Amino acid sequence: MKSFFKKMYTTLLCITPPNSSISLDSFQRLDHNRKRLLLKTCLYITFFTLFIFSCLHAFVYQGISNLAFLLEITFSLAALYGIISLTRSPTPEKIAKITTFSTLIFAAFLLMFIHLVPHQNFSLIWVFFFPIFAIIMHGPKIGLRYALVFLVALLSMTYNGIGYWHNGDWNTLSFIRLSLAMTILTFIIYVNEVALTNAKLQAEFSLEKLHSLSSIDALTQIANRRKIDQALFNAIQHAERYNAPLTLTLFDIDDFKRINDQCGHLAGDKVLFELVQQIKSSIRSTDSFGRWGGEEFLIILPNETLESARQFCEKIRVCIENTTFTECSTQITCSFGIAEFKKGMTEDQLIEQADKALYLAKDSGKNQIKIFSEIP
Repeated sequence: MKSFFKKMYTTLLCITPPNSSISLDSFQRLDHNRKRLLLKTCLYITFFTLFIFSCLHAFVYQGISNLAFLLEITFSLAALYGIISLTRSPTPEKIAKITTFSTLIFAAFLLMFIHLVPHQNFSLIWVFFFPIFAIIMHGPKIGLRYALVFLVALLSMTYNGIGYWHNGDWNTLSFIRLSLAMTILTFIIYVNEVALTNAKLQAEFSLEKLHSLSSIDALTQIANRRKIDQALFNAIQHAERYNAPLTLTLFDIDDFKRINDQCGHLAGDKVLFELVQQIKSSIRSTDSFGRWGGEEFLIILPNETLESARQFCEKIRVCIENTTFTECSTQITCSFGIAEFKKGMTEDQLIEQADKALYLAKDSGKNQIKIFSEIP
């Protein structure tokens, strides 16, 4: 029971324990769960409240009309329908539809109930919940529109009731008090929700930036070693599970130190960036391309055989060899090492084979491609 209330508290407030890490996806999922739980809680409260009051009005306090009693029963069943629908399909699309349905039903019930039982037994007190529900569930912009339309309809009804409701006790001062209270409450809820929305957007922006910093190489704007490691792990898991072909190529810029010495380190950085842009245009969306370290890069080629991987690397090799880089007139070439995944291999074993093939390509004169399985 304690863990249940702790989970409910955490989800409703959209918070995480101190010093815990959270990704952008989990942050958005937490906010989605918060709204889902809040909507479900409101529907449960509405159902039980209306059902209990309908029973009280039917058997204990028989002072309201039959139409008001039927209204309570009808809308309690509507709330029950929302609960069942939300339980069966708690998708974001379904939650959005149920939220709109609940908002319209809630507004209709309040206005019809006031019309049938005008200012009787403090019935107007329930209207204060509508702007809170509408603005929180729909967000500040759309929620404010619902709240304002409801407010106009409510104040029109209450203005027309001056001098007539509750044997004349509902007077101009009562109307002014209600108008001010509803307007102030709506304004406060709106400002609060705007602040929360802005804070959430800022948090999402910060999480996106942190994700980019932790997974993207700052110079070349491709995957860094951490991200390409994860991509290789996922590719091996897929190849192992589905017995699919997988090849890996490790390539390195030949004599990069000479380029830095002749053209300068800033020019060397520019060469790295331009070279990456050239290669990115040749890579499929299913391939993974990342900077392994320094001037060394790694390409993961799912569903590619050794021969097709060789052709792919040859295309890149020729392209780089024929490219004139803006900051350095020296011809740039690359050496490539290719390895093929075999069932049962680890990431380290596959990379080690590609590295050995790359070393052989360097040792054999550079600007060429070597395959590990062809090494004598």
